[in-house]
Order: sequence, then C-alpha cells, then structure tokens
Amino acid sequence: MRAESRYRQIARVLRREIQDRALPPGGQLPSEKQLEERFEASRNTVRLALGMLRNQGLILSRPGRGHFVQNVVPETFYATRPTQSTGLNESALSGQTLEELQLLSATPDIASRLRVPEGDMTVVRRMYRFSGDVSGSISSAYYPMELVQGTALMMPEDVDSALEVLLEHGHRQVGCVDEVETRMPSPQEASQLELPPGVPVLNVHRTDYSEERPIRVVHTVYAGHSIRYQFEHGNLKAYHRD
Repeated sequence: MRAESRYRQIARVLRREIQDRALPPGGQLPSEKQLEERFEASRNTVRLALGMLRNQGLILSRPGRGHFVQNVVPETFYATRPTQSTGLNESALSGQTLEELQLLSATPDIASRLRVPEGDMTVVRRMYRFSGDVSGSISSAYYPMELVQGTALMMPEDVDSALEVLLEHGHRQVGCVDEVETRMPSPQEASQLELPPGVPVLNVHRTDYSEERPIRVVHTVYAGHSIRYQFEHGNLKAYHRD
C-alpha cells in the first residue's frame, strides 16, 4: 500500500482539530512558518495541506492576514419531524424571505413532479435564506396555477404558511416526498451562495401531496457546509429524553 503523502497527513491532523473545535469556527490557524516548524515540513508541503483544506471548504485564506476556519455552523433540517397539525415541516429552515414572485411555464422536471402538462403555467415563489451574514440556500416553490389563482400566494408578500393558504382553499397536505442529492454548484449558485472552492451543494426536491394530487414542488439548493439533514424513524423516546 502506498504511503500517505506528507501534506495529506498534515491536512488530516488539522481537519481533526477543526472538527474537534481545537481550531474553532472563525479562528485563525497558526502561520505557515509555525506549521512548518510543528510538522517539520517544507513550506510547499504546508501550502499543499492548506490548499487541500481550502478546497474542502474547511478554511478560508485571506491575503496578508492568514488562514481562518470557516465560520459556518450547519443548521439542522428535521426532514421527518412534523411541525404543525396542518402540514409536514412547512419551511425548510427559519430566516427565509420572499425575494421573487414569477409566473413560469412548467419545465419537464417540474411538470412531471406536479403531474401537469409541460408548459402549463406555474406560480413560483423564490426565497433566500441567510445564516447570519452568510447565504444558506436558494428555495423555489412551484404551484399549479389553478390551485393558487386568487389566493395570497399570488401576491408579492410573505405569507406565514403557504400550506395554510392551500388548506383554506381545500388542498390539505397529507404527505411529501424528498429527493436529495449532492453535486458541485453551478457558477451562478457558487456566486449566489458565496461558496468557497470545493464546497458542494445539497440539491433537494420536495413534492407535497394532498390526498388527490401533488400541490407544490419546492426545489432548494443548500450550501453544503451550512446544512445537516436529519431523518427520524421509529420509537425515539430514548433519543428525545432529556
């Protein structure tokens, strides 16, 4: 078996210290000179190790100031935990604000999930979530036009609960399907989410269903280092016990 490269060994040690909070979020790493002395390594080897951590989204390099641990604390989305009597987990995370309201023709993937003809008009409400000053996600909710015509979802203002609005008009959410995948971001997503190099996104399609039909598709792109999905199944009294 080929021996692990020296720079990978250094990166592994520093990664563990970041995960264990010995190097806390937002904290500054030792200087390159200090790391050279600590690991008895050349400057080039230390820089390769730092570059590896930077590409993994664990640190930021600030010219003239040094290297810093990413100051992003992942938020947990409890994907299977009900949050209200009228719907399942209404919003992915708190802190979202409506930024755009559009009428768009259904693309093939949205049309197949909503089970409407391709090209049918949909109402799209797009939101951005922030964790402090850091962009966390871009979320687009797609509604069939005939379900929301004349409702508050056609107005360019925030609503407390889109599912409540649908319920008031006879469309009660009884279940949902999540499709989750990871991938590298597009250039536009990397810019919008202010992603460091090497950080992937979590791509999620959630389709909400009434007893009769799909009533909403929410497509969310999360910054991969700012989100943690948690799924809970079975009897978890022991888990939730204080």
